[in-house]
Amino acid sequence: MVAPEELADLLSDPYRVACPNGHTALNPAETTPSAYCRTCRESYHARELADRRRDPDPCKHHRKRKD
Repeated sequence: MVAPEELADLLSDPYRVACPNGHTALNPAETTPSAYCRTCRESYHARELADRRRDPDPCKHHRKRKD
């Protein structure tokens, strides 16, 4: 989860914030604490987004291990 007041700063760091589907192609909204995911073609409120340094990877359980 990303705090609305931190969103703009976190989005300036490439690949730091991910949408609920794990995509990092995000554009910040100008008037609301949200971001548009170019991959999903959906907007998400800051609380729906994941800070990849603090939060677990939202799609990790979908990835196959290469052992």
